[in-house]
Amino acid sequence: MVKPEVVSYLRENLHKYPIDVLRRQLSREGVSEPDCNDSLKAAMRLPLPAAATPTREAPSRASVLLLAAGVAVVAAGAALLTLRREPAPAPAAATTVVSATGESAFLGNTGYVIRLPKNYEAIASFQDRGKNVEIVHFCRSGTDPTNFLNPGLFGQLGIVRLEVSPNPFSGSITGTDRLAHAISAQLTARGNKFAVHNLQVGPLRGIQANIELPEPGIESFILGEKVMYHFSGGLDDDIYRDIINSLRDPHAEAF
Repeated sequence: MVKPEVVSYLRENLHKYPIDVLRRQLSREGVSEPDCNDSLKAAMRLPLPAAATPTREAPSRASVLLLAAGVAVVAAGAALLTLRREPAPAPAAATTVVSATGESAFLGNTGYVIRLPKNYEAIASFQDRGKNVEIVHFCRSGTDPTNFLNPGLFGQLGIVRLEVSPNPFSGSITGTDRLAHAISAQLTARGNKFAVHNLQVGPLRGIQANIELPEPGIESFILGEKVMYHFSGGLDDDIYRDIINSLRDPHAEAF
Protein backbone atom coordinates (compact mmCIF):
# COMPACT_ATOMS: atom_id res chain seq x y z
CA MET A 1 0.00 0.00 0.00
CA VAL A 2 1.22 3.49 -0.85
CA LYS A 3 1.53 5.56 2.33
CA PRO A 4 1.56 9.33 1.66
CA GLU A 5 3.77 10.08 4.67
CA VAL A 6 6.31 7.46 3.52
CA VAL A 7 6.24 8.81 -0.04
CA SER A 8 6.85 12.32 1.32
CA TYR A 9 9.76 11.09 3.44
CA LEU A 10 11.31 9.21 0.51
CA ARG A 11 10.99 12.17 -1.87
CA GLU A 12 12.69 14.32 0.76
CA ASN A 13 15.64 11.92 1.14
CA LEU A 14 16.11 9.82 -2.03
CA HIS A 15 18.64 12.28 -3.44
CA LYS A 16 20.55 12.35 -0.16
CA TYR A 17 20.89 8.71 0.91
CA PRO A 18 21.27 5.24 -0.68
CA ILE A 19 17.97 3.37 -1.09
CA ASP A 20 19.08 0.53 1.19
CA VAL A 21 19.77 3.00 4.02
CA LEU A 22 16.29 4.51 3.70
CA ARG A 23 14.77 1.05 3.54
CA ARG A 24 16.46 -0.02 6.78
CA GLN A 25 15.38 3.19 8.51
CA LEU A 26 11.73 2.69 7.49
CA SER A 27 11.85 -0.95 8.57
CA ARG A 28 13.11 0.11 12.02
CA GLU A 29 10.13 2.44 12.27
CA GLY A 30 7.62 -0.30 11.52
CA VAL A 31 6.97 0.23 7.79
CA SER A 32 6.35 -3.16 6.16
CA GLU A 33 8.36 -4.27 3.14
CA PRO A 34 5.34 -4.20 0.74
CA ASP A 35 4.37 -0.70 1.93
CA CYS A 36 7.97 0.46 1.55
CA ASN A 37 8.22 -0.93 -1.99
CA ASP A 38 4.88 0.56 -3.10
CA SER A 39 5.71 3.95 -1.60
CA LEU A 40 9.21 3.88 -3.10
CA LYS A 41 7.82 3.27 -6.57
CA ALA A 42 5.39 6.14 -6.10
CA ALA A 43 8.15 8.44 -4.87
CA MET A 44 10.44 7.62 -7.79
CA ARG A 45 7.71 8.54 -10.28
CA LEU A 46 7.66 12.11 -8.92
CA PRO A 47 10.34 14.80 -9.38
CA LEU A 48 12.73 14.91 -6.45
CA PRO A 49 13.71 18.05 -4.50
CA ALA A 50 17.01 19.76 -5.27
CA ALA A 51 20.03 17.69 -4.19
CA ALA A 52 21.72 18.43 -0.87
CA THR A 53 24.94 17.19 0.69
CA PRO A 54 24.38 13.49 1.52
CA THR A 55 25.04 11.84 4.87
CA ARG A 56 25.63 8.23 5.66
CA GLU A 57 22.63 7.68 7.96
CA ALA A 58 19.10 8.65 6.95
CA PRO A 59 17.22 10.73 9.56
CA SER A 60 14.11 9.10 10.97
CA ARG A 61 10.68 10.19 9.73
CA ALA A 62 9.92 11.32 13.28
CA SER A 63 12.91 13.70 13.20
CA VAL A 64 11.87 15.11 9.83
CA LEU A 65 8.30 15.71 10.94
CA LEU A 66 9.37 17.32 14.21
CA LEU A 67 11.77 19.64 12.47
CA ALA A 68 9.12 20.60 9.90
CA ALA A 69 6.70 21.39 12.71
CA GLY A 70 9.13 23.82 14.28
CA VAL A 71 10.91 21.97 17.09
CA ALA A 72 13.02 24.19 19.34
CA VAL A 73 16.38 25.15 17.88
CA VAL A 74 18.36 23.48 20.65
CA ALA A 75 16.54 20.16 20.28
CA ALA A 76 16.90 20.25 16.49
CA GLY A 77 20.60 21.01 16.75
CA ALA A 78 21.12 18.09 19.11
CA ALA A 79 19.26 15.74 16.77
CA LEU A 80 21.28 16.86 13.77
CA LEU A 81 24.57 16.40 15.63
CA THR A 82 23.51 12.89 16.57
CA LEU A 83 22.59 11.99 13.00
CA ARG A 84 25.60 13.57 11.26
CA ARG A 85 27.78 11.01 9.55
CA GLU A 86 30.56 10.81 7.00
CA PRO A 87 29.24 11.82 3.53
CA ALA A 88 28.30 8.88 1.33
CA PRO A 89 29.65 8.77 -2.22
CA ALA A 90 27.43 9.28 -5.24
CA PRO A 91 26.55 6.17 -7.31
CA ALA A 92 29.17 5.24 -9.85
CA ALA A 93 28.38 5.62 -13.52
CA ALA A 94 28.20 2.22 -15.21
CA THR A 95 31.17 1.88 -17.56
CA THR A 96 30.45 -0.10 -20.70
CA VAL A 97 33.07 -1.12 -23.25
CA VAL A 98 32.32 -2.44 -26.74
CA SER A 99 34.54 -5.01 -28.45
CA ALA A 100 35.42 -5.20 -32.12
CA THR A 101 32.72 -7.85 -32.54
CA GLY A 102 30.07 -5.50 -31.15
CA GLU A 103 29.73 -7.27 -27.79
CA SER A 104 29.37 -5.03 -24.75
CA ALA A 105 30.94 -5.52 -21.36
CA PHE A 106 31.08 -3.85 -17.96
CA LEU A 107 34.40 -2.47 -16.71
CA GLY A 108 34.53 -2.60 -12.91
CA ASN A 109 36.23 -0.23 -10.50
CA THR A 110 39.26 -2.48 -9.92
CA GLY A 111 39.69 -3.21 -13.62
CA TYR A 112 37.77 -6.48 -13.88
CA VAL A 113 35.57 -7.04 -16.94
CA ILE A 114 32.26 -8.88 -17.30
CA ARG A 115 30.59 -9.49 -20.66
CA LEU A 116 26.96 -8.34 -20.76
CA PRO A 117 24.25 -10.61 -22.18
CA LYS A 118 22.25 -9.20 -25.08
CA ASN A 119 19.93 -6.33 -24.04
CA TYR A 120 21.52 -6.19 -20.57
CA GLU A 121 23.00 -3.25 -18.70
CA ALA A 122 25.04 -2.84 -15.51
CA ILE A 123 24.09 -0.42 -12.72
CA ALA A 124 26.90 0.19 -10.23
CA SER A 125 27.35 2.02 -6.93
CA PHE A 126 29.67 1.95 -3.93
CA GLN A 127 28.79 0.90 -0.40
CA ASP A 128 31.45 3.07 1.24
CA ARG A 129 33.19 6.40 0.78
CA GLY A 130 36.56 4.77 0.14
CA LYS A 131 35.10 2.78 -2.76
CA ASN A 132 36.28 -0.49 -1.25
CA VAL A 133 32.97 -2.28 -1.80
CA GLU A 134 31.37 -2.02 -5.24
CA ILE A 135 27.80 -3.19 -5.86
CA VAL A 136 26.70 -3.97 -9.44
CA HIS A 137 23.31 -5.15 -10.65
CA PHE A 138 23.18 -6.79 -14.09
CA CYS A 139 19.68 -6.55 -15.50
CA ARG A 140 17.63 -6.25 -18.67
CA SER A 141 17.63 -2.72 -20.03
CA GLY A 142 14.78 -0.71 -18.53
CA THR A 143 14.43 -2.82 -15.36
CA ASP A 144 12.87 -0.87 -12.47
CA PRO A 145 15.76 -0.37 -9.98
CA THR A 146 13.39 -0.76 -7.03
CA ASN A 147 13.39 -4.48 -7.89
CA PHE A 148 17.01 -4.62 -6.73
CA LEU A 149 15.63 -4.39 -3.18
CA ASN A 150 13.88 -7.76 -3.44
CA PRO A 151 16.19 -10.75 -4.08
CA GLY A 152 13.08 -12.92 -4.37
CA LEU A 153 12.46 -11.32 -7.78
CA PHE A 154 15.97 -11.86 -9.16
CA GLY A 155 15.21 -15.21 -10.79
CA GLN A 156 11.94 -14.06 -12.34
CA LEU A 157 13.42 -10.81 -13.70
CA GLY A 158 16.86 -12.14 -14.63
CA ILE A 159 18.75 -9.89 -12.20
CA VAL A 160 22.24 -10.83 -11.05
CA ARG A 161 23.88 -8.95 -8.18
CA LEU A 162 27.64 -8.63 -7.75
CA GLU A 163 29.50 -7.37 -4.69
CA VAL A 164 33.23 -6.78 -5.08
CA SER A 165 35.15 -6.37 -1.82
CA PRO A 166 38.71 -6.90 -0.53
CA ASN A 167 39.65 -10.59 -0.51
CA PRO A 168 39.71 -11.66 3.18
CA PHE A 169 41.77 -14.75 2.22
CA SER A 170 44.37 -12.97 0.09
CA GLY A 171 47.71 -14.78 0.15
CA SER A 172 46.28 -17.91 1.79
CA ILE A 173 46.88 -21.25 0.06
CA THR A 174 43.82 -22.63 1.87
CA GLY A 175 41.59 -19.70 0.92
CA THR A 176 38.92 -21.73 -0.87
CA ASP A 177 38.70 -24.26 1.98
CA ARG A 178 38.30 -21.49 4.54
CA LEU A 179 35.78 -19.80 2.27
CA ALA A 180 33.73 -23.00 1.97
CA HIS A 181 33.64 -23.39 5.77
CA ALA A 182 32.61 -19.75 6.21
CA ILE A 183 29.80 -19.99 3.64
CA SER A 184 28.48 -23.26 5.08
CA ALA A 185 28.48 -21.83 8.59
CA GLN A 186 26.65 -18.70 7.48
CA LEU A 187 23.96 -20.56 5.52
CA THR A 188 23.48 -23.09 8.32
CA ALA A 189 22.99 -20.24 10.79
CA ARG A 190 20.30 -18.82 8.49
CA GLY A 191 18.48 -22.15 8.46
CA ASN A 192 18.97 -22.68 4.72
CA LYS A 193 18.95 -26.04 2.97
CA PHE A 194 21.85 -25.89 0.52
CA ALA A 195 24.63 -27.64 -1.37
CA VAL A 196 28.15 -26.24 -1.71
CA HIS A 197 30.69 -27.15 -4.40
CA ASN A 198 33.95 -25.84 -5.85
CA LEU A 199 33.87 -23.35 -8.72
CA GLN A 200 36.47 -22.53 -11.37
CA VAL A 201 36.27 -19.41 -13.56
CA GLY A 202 39.32 -19.29 -15.83
CA PRO A 203 42.34 -19.22 -13.50
CA LEU A 204 40.20 -18.14 -10.54
CA ARG A 205 38.83 -20.53 -7.93
CA GLY A 206 35.83 -20.17 -5.71
CA ILE A 207 32.83 -21.74 -4.03
CA GLN A 208 29.21 -21.89 -5.18
CA ALA A 209 26.18 -22.45 -2.95
CA ASN A 210 22.90 -23.65 -4.46
CA ILE A 211 20.14 -22.82 -1.99
CA GLU A 212 16.93 -24.86 -1.99
CA LEU A 213 15.02 -23.66 1.08
CA PRO A 214 13.40 -21.55 2.42
CA GLU A 215 13.71 -19.70 -0.91
CA PRO A 216 15.61 -20.95 -3.99
CA GLY A 217 18.69 -18.98 -4.91
CA ILE A 218 22.31 -19.19 -5.90
CA GLU A 219 25.47 -17.54 -4.56
CA SER A 220 28.95 -17.72 -6.07
CA PHE A 221 32.12 -16.53 -4.33
CA ILE A 222 35.19 -16.19 -6.55
CA LEU A 223 38.59 -15.30 -5.13
CA GLY A 224 40.76 -12.89 -7.07
CA GLU A 225 44.27 -11.97 -6.00
CA LYS A 226 43.11 -8.73 -4.36
CA VAL A 227 39.30 -8.85 -4.30
CA MET A 228 36.49 -11.34 -3.78
CA TYR A 229 33.61 -11.46 -6.24
CA HIS A 230 30.26 -12.38 -4.66
CA PHE A 231 27.55 -13.07 -7.25
CA SER A 232 23.96 -13.81 -6.26
CA GLY A 233 20.86 -14.60 -8.27
CA GLY A 234 17.58 -16.44 -8.23
CA LEU A 235 18.35 -19.17 -10.75
CA ASP A 236 21.34 -21.14 -11.94
CA ASP A 237 20.37 -20.49 -15.55
CA ASP A 238 22.19 -19.53 -18.77
CA ILE A 239 22.15 -15.80 -17.96
CA TYR A 240 23.66 -16.34 -14.52
CA ARG A 241 26.31 -18.76 -15.79
CA ASP A 242 27.22 -16.55 -18.76
CA ILE A 243 27.79 -13.55 -16.47
CA ILE A 244 29.82 -15.57 -13.95
CA ASN A 245 31.97 -17.34 -16.54
CA SER A 246 32.73 -14.14 -18.46
CA LEU A 247 34.54 -12.61 -15.45
CA ARG A 248 38.09 -11.50 -16.25
CA ASP A 249 40.32 -10.36 -13.38
CA PRO A 250 43.20 -8.04 -14.38
CA HIS A 251 45.46 -9.50 -11.68
CA ALA A 252 44.97 -13.14 -12.69
CA GLU A 253 47.96 -14.85 -14.28
CA ALA A 254 46.11 -15.51 -17.52
CA PHE A 255 42.77 -14.81 -19.09
